[in-house]
Amino acid sequence: MALKRLLALLAVAALFLLAACGDDDSSDDGGGSAGGSAESSEAAAVTFTTTEPSKGEVMIDAPATIDAGVVDITLDNSGKGPHDAQLVRVEGNQTAADVIAKVVDNEDGAPIPAWLRGGGGVGTVAPGQTATVTEVLEPGTYYVVDTESSGENGPSNAKQGGVAKFEVTGDGGGDLPETDATITADEYSFTSEGVKPGRNRLTFANAGKELHHIIAFPINKGATLADATKAFASEEPPEGPPPVDFESFQGTAVLDGGKEQVTELDLKKGKYVLVCFIADRKGGPPHVAKGMISELDVQ
Repeated sequence: MALKRLLALLAVAALFLLAACGDDDSSDDGGGSAGGSAESSEAAAVTFTTTEPSKGEVMIDAPATIDAGVVDITLDNSGKGPHDAQLVRVEGNQTAADVIAKVVDNEDGAPIPAWLRGGGGVGTVAPGQTATVTEVLEPGTYYVVDTESSGENGPSNAKQGGVAKFEVTGDGGGDLPETDATITADEYSFTSEGVKPGRNRLTFANAGKELHHIIAFPINKGATLADATKAFASEEPPEGPPPVDFESFQGTAVLDGGKEQVTELDLKKGKYVLVCFIADRKGGPPHVAKGMISELDVQ
C-alpha cells in the first residue's frame, strides 16, 4: 500500500475514530483486522452484528440498552466487506447525522467537539469473522459507527446506514481482567511491557488527556525506526522499498484520555513501529507529526 493511500485511509483517524485492528487471522481484505478474542468470564457480553441487506445498504444490529460496567464487546461481521464498530459516547442531544459529520466527514486537523468522547469498540473485522474487546462502559448515550467503506474510494458504511444508537444504563464500575502485556499511550509516546511473538492478550491504556490509538506496522528488513519516521513525515511515497509493511498493520480502537480496554494483537517476531494518527482535540496535525512514533521489539 503506498503511503498516500495509507494516509488517506487513516485520515478518519486524524478526525477521530479510525481503528484498524489486530487479529490478522483473516486479513485477506488487504488491511489489518480487528482485535481478536479478549473475553472475561466476569464481564457482561454484547454483540453488534453488521450485515449488507442490499447493494449500498449497511445495517448494524445493536441492543437498545446495555448495562454499565465491564463488558465483552463482540463484532460479528456477517457482511461481504470489512466492517468495524467504533463506539462514540455523546453529551447532549446529538443525532446520528451529527456524529457522522464529526467522525466521518470532519476535515483533516479540524477540532474535535467536546460533546464527542472516544468510547473504544472493535476495529476492522474481515467478512465472516468476529472479534472481541473488553472495556468498562460508563452510563450515557452512545453510537456505534461503522467507519469502514465500500472499496478504497467508496462511501462510508456509516453513510449507508452503518450507525446505531444505544443507551448504557446503571451504576457501572468494575475492573478489567489483568493481562501480561500492556501498551500505554501518552502525549506523545508509547511504552510497552510484556509483548511477545504470537497472539497477545493485552491492555491498551490511554494515560494521556488526548484521544489516542495504536497502529502497529512491521519494520521491513534492513529498515530502521529513523527510516519509518522520515517516511511518515513525508507527503510523498518513499523512494525505493518502503521502510514498513503498510499491508500488515494492526491496531486498536480510539480511546479517550484515562480509558483502557483489553484487546488482542497477533504479532510475529521482529520489530514494529507504533504510530498514533489522531489529532489533538483543539485540532492540528496528527500525533505522529508530533513525534508519536515508537519502536516495539517483539522477541
